[in-house]
Amino acid sequence: MQKVTRKRYLARLSALFLAIFLLIPCLFQGNASASTAHSHSSQAAGKVIVVSLSHQWLYAYAAGSKVFNTAVMTGRPELGTPTGTYHIFAKLSPTTFYSPFPRGSVEWYPPTHITYALEWKEGGFFLHDSWWHSVYGPGTSRWHYDPIDGWQSGSHGCIAMPLSAAAWLYNWAPIGTTVQISA
Repeated sequence: MQKVTRKRYLARLSALFLAIFLLIPCLFQGNASASTAHSHSSQAAGKVIVVSLSHQWLYAYAAGSKVFNTAVMTGRPELGTPTGTYHIFAKLSPTTFYSPFPRGSVEWYPPTHITYALEWKEGGFFLHDSWWHSVYGPGTSRWHYDPIDGWQSGSHGCIAMPLSAAAWLYNWAPIGTTVQISA
């Protein structure tokens, strides 16, 4: 009987030590995350990225003044870019995109290298460069002819742009930057 009680005691003590071991880093990280979130929000204050789906154009504003604009390519009709107001919550450079669609699907794509990616909506919606396109702007969200890469359609819902534009935006927009997408 004493051995069973001792085994239970040791099991509970081990579980307690494990819980403490796992919990302590979370406690310290929680405080750091709060100050980091505050830092990001203050850096993003007054910065807004506006995307017009009908014009296939992106505008960046700081304190109400336009500081940058570029042609973009947004989601094709069957995989449209969502409208609404969002905030950048992840910045990746470089990264690889993996298709959420099964191999063999008309929407599947191979693993794709991306140099600059800003995620603004959960589910893989990014502002990003797209080396496989050479034209952007009006008409590119539907079937269009790309003089370098042939016939193409719009994105899978992301907002794609030339590498130089994505680099500028990546360096300018901190986590928390507002992204407004309108029809």
